[in-house]
Amino acid sequence: MATLKNLGHNLLSLLLLLLSWGYALSFNNATGWALATIMTGLSLLSGLTMLGSYRMPNVTVRLTEMPTAKLMITLKPNHWPLRQQLRLHQLQLALIPTHRPHQWQTTTTLPRGVYDHLQLTWHYHDPLQLFGHRSTQTITTALSVPPQLQPEAAQAAFQQIASLIHADQPNQLAQNGFETQDFRPYHPGDPSNQIDWKLTAKTQTPMLRVLAQDDPVPWCWLFFATSEQALESHLATFYTFVQLVSELPAQTWLLGTESQRFASLQPEAFARYQPYTATTVPVLSQSPQRIVLFSDGSPLAQKLQQQLAQQQQLVATIDWTLIGGESNAPLA
Repeated sequence: MATLKNLGHNLLSLLLLLLSWGYALSFNNATGWALATIMTGLSLLSGLTMLGSYRMPNVTVRLTEMPTAKLMITLKPNHWPLRQQLRLHQLQLALIPTHRPHQWQTTTTLPRGVYDHLQLTWHYHDPLQLFGHRSTQTITTALSVPPQLQPEAAQAAFQQIASLIHADQPNQLAQNGFETQDFRPYHPGDPSNQIDWKLTAKTQTPMLRVLAQDDPVPWCWLFFATSEQALESHLATFYTFVQLVSELPAQTWLLGTESQRFASLQPEAFARYQPYTATTVPVLSQSPQRIVLFSDGSPLAQKLQQQLAQQQQLVATIDWTLIGGESNAPLA
């Protein structure tokens, strides 16, 4: 429709030019020739100006800073005096010019997701609005918009498992007979019976014997959703939680579609996440010992929790009702 409208506008301008020449040739008077001359000059000027619109524009597309991720589109300055209007396909988001020339941005924040192969359409007009040209370009750059941070919800989720994280785990390794693997400086809270006093006397710094099996058991933050219900708020809480506890030794797992079984702390992984669509309980290829499960409380999620509880030493499930989300199983 836009192409037909643009074509009709150009044909109308040509028709006016032909009518001016027809009038001049028919009546052969000064008024007719003056009108034809003026229309011809303006048409030639507009036509030469429109030559710049047939060059493919140099486009830069990026996102504004988080948490309000908006699409920012910048064009390389065009030396031709053209009027430009920009339209964005695939997204029902309006574009408005910014305070900088040749730059537009969306009026609202982009929803979570990965945006690639966006189509941009430019409508060019000469300064006299006699002729127009429409050009479409596909942007192949992939832009990832992760969930928006939810610090209050993430803090509420952390409070549910804080006692588990801070609890003193039984240290069966602080016994005689275990081989010393390494040494490291003593930190407050470390078992005092593992201090190597000879090395401490030499270095003048309290040194702790690291036993062969003294590595901390990592946590596993596991997100599992089976529907779109409350997905965005739950995923945003999980995304913020993972960053909140980033200093703890832990793995981050996203159980969604079959192509998204595991993921590291990368914004693109959270941006691409889609709910799990299979009807069977997913089988984990690894066996972490301490899991915090962020699930939607669906029957499939409850089966997953039961399966993990039978296999693992500790499984804790986040209760969304304490955060303001949907109902879920209580903390195990």
